[in-house]
Amino acid sequence: MSMNEHVSSASRQSLASLPGLFNLRARAWAAWKRHRNERVLENLSYDTLKDIGFPSVDDAAHKTEQ
Repeated sequence: MSMNEHVSSASRQSLASLPGLFNLRARAWAAWKRHRNERVLENLSYDTLKDIGFPSVDDAAHKTEQ
C-alpha cells in the first residue's frame, strides 16, 4: 500500500465518523433544550398550566373511573 492510499483510507475513515459526531452534537443540543423547557414548565403556576392545556390530576382520575 502506498503512502497516498494509506492517507486516503485514513481520511475516508475520519470523514465517515463526522456524521456520528454531528448526530451526537444534535442529540445533546436537543436533550439540553428539552431539559430547559421542562424546567420552565415546572416553574409555571397551576393556573397557567391549566390555561395552556395541561390536564389536571383530577381529570386523569375521572377518566379512569368512567
